[in-house]
Amino acid sequence: MEIIKNYFIVENKRWIIGSLLIAFLLLLPIAILFIKLFSEPGKNFSYLWDTVLIDYTFNTFYLILITSLFTLLFGLFPAWIISNYRFIGRNFYDLVLFLPLAIPSYIMGFTYIDILSFTGPVQSFLRNTFPLLAPYFNIDYLQIEILGILLGLALYPYVYTAARVAFSLLGSNYIDLSKSLGLSTIKSFYKIILPLSRPAIFSGLFLVFMEVLNEYGAVKYFGINTYTTGIFKAWFSLGDIGTAIQLACLLLLVVFFFFVLEKISSSKTKFFYETNALVQRLLYVSKDKLLFFHLVCSIPFILGFFIPFIFIVNNVFQTYSSIDFVRLFTLSFNTIFVSSLSSFIIIIVALFFLFIEKISKTKINTIISHLISLGYAIPGAVIGLGLIMLFSNIIDSFFSVSLIGSFYVLIYAYVIRFLAVGKSPIKSSLEKHPESYDDTGKNLGLGPFKLLQKIHLPINKFALISAFILTFIDIMKELPITLILRPFNFDTLATQTYEFAIEEMLPLSSSYSLSIIIIGSMLLLFLKNVINKQLNVS
Repeated sequence: MEIIKNYFIVENKRWIIGSLLIAFLLLLPIAILFIKLFSEPGKNFSYLWDTVLIDYTFNTFYLILITSLFTLLFGLFPAWIISNYRFIGRNFYDLVLFLPLAIPSYIMGFTYIDILSFTGPVQSFLRNTFPLLAPYFNIDYLQIEILGILLGLALYPYVYTAARVAFSLLGSNYIDLSKSLGLSTIKSFYKIILPLSRPAIFSGLFLVFMEVLNEYGAVKYFGINTYTTGIFKAWFSLGDIGTAIQLACLLLLVVFFFFVLEKISSSKTKFFYETNALVQRLLYVSKDKLLFFHLVCSIPFILGFFIPFIFIVNNVFQTYSSIDFVRLFTLSFNTIFVSSLSSFIIIIVALFFLFIEKISKTKINTIISHLISLGYAIPGAVIGLGLIMLFSNIIDSFFSVSLIGSFYVLIYAYVIRFLAVGKSPIKSSLEKHPESYDDTGKNLGLGPFKLLQKIHLPINKFALISAFILTFIDIMKELPITLILRPFNFDTLATQTYEFAIEEMLPLSSSYSLSIIIIGSMLLLFLKNVINKQLNVS
C-alpha cells in the first residue's frame, strides 16, 4: 500500500508508467512458463525423474564447479600480478588477457577437441617424434572435466576483469600494512587482499555460473547431459513441451539458488576500504620472479586465445579454396545487423530505466530495475521456450498471425537476455555523477527528456559505447536463443559454426569461427581503449 500511496505524490508519472509497461513485457515470457507449468503436464517427466534427472543435476553442478576453479586459477593470479607489479610485457598482458572473451565457449570446445584428436597436430607429432608417449595421449577427450577446463579458458576474463579493478583500487596501502604486520606476500594475498576483493570476484564468478548454465553448443558436442541439453531433447527430440517447461522451471530454481548465493555473499561484506591514491605505486619484480610472472600471465592467453586462434587460421588457409565467400559475407552481415540492432535497443531501454530510477527515486523503480536484470541469469533456452509459449498460445488467441520465427521475437529475446549487460556500465557511470547536475537542469527549466538529452547523454557517452560493445559481443556469440527463435532460412556466424561442428566438419566451420573472433577481438581492443580513457587504472 505504501508503494501505491507514494506513486500519487511522485513526479514524472508518465515515465514511471512507461517503465512499468516495458518491465511487464520483459518479464512476461518468464511468467508464462510458470503458468504453463500447471496447465501443461509433461508426458515424459516422470521417466526423466526416475532415470536421468539426477544425472542432469550432478553434471550441471559438477561442470560449474570445475569451470569455476579454473576461471579463478586463470583469472585471479594474473590480475594480482598486473595490478601490483611493474615488468616488461605488463601492458601487453593487460591488453590480451581480455581477448578470450572474443572466442565463444563452443568454438573453444570444438577447436581443442580437433587439436587433441587422433588425427590432430598433437597426437600426430607425438606418433612421429615420440612413439612411446603417443598411446598416453590417445584417450577420449570428450569428458566433462576437459570441458570444464576449456570453459575456464573461455570465461576466465569475467573473473580477471573484476579482480583486476578490485586489486587496483586497493592499491599499495594494504600491502604496506600487511608487511608491517610481518605477513609474507602470499599470506597478505590470502588474508587481506582476497577478503577485501571477495564481492567483486564473486560478481565475476556469478557471470561464469550463468554462462555455464546457458552453455549448449559445447555441452551438446561433448555429449554431456545438463538441464539445457535436457530442455532441447524434451522439446525437439521428444516433442514434449510440458516436460521442457518443467525442466526449464527446475533450471530457474538453480539460477535462483546462485542468485541468492551472490546476494548473501555481497551482503556479508560489512566493511569498506578507501580506494587508491591518484597514482598507484607498482612494485618492481626481482629477476628470480620474472619468469614465473611471465608464465602465470602468458598461459591463460596462450591457451585461451593464441592456440585456438592460430589453429583456426591454419584451418582457414587449408580450406581456402572451399570457402563460400558470398555466404560468409551474408552471415557476417546478418550477425552484425541483428547484434547492432539488438544492442541499440538494449542501450535505449537500459538508459530509460536507469534514468527513471535516478529522477523518480521511488522504491518501485528500484525493484523493477532489479527484476529486469534477472534476464541475464536466465539461460537462453528458457527464454526461448517462454517466448514460444507466449506467442504460440496467447498472442495467437487474439491475432491470426504468428510472430514465431520473426526478427521481432528474436530481438525481443536478446533484449530480455542481455539487458543486464547493457545496464551495468551505464549504471556505474550514472552513479558517479552528483545529483546537483539534475538539480541544476531542473532549475533551468529542463524537463526529463531535455535533462536526458542535454546532460546525461553527453557525460555518459563512454559508458554508452562500452555498453553497446559488450552487448554486441555477447549477442554475436549467443547460440541457444538464435537456434530456437531465428527466422526461417536465417543463419548467423554462430549457428553456421555450430551446424558444421556438430556434423564433424570442423575445418569448414573455421572461416565462420575466425570471423567471430576477429570482430570480437577488434571490439574488445577498442573497448579496452575506452576503459582506459574512463578509468585511470594502470
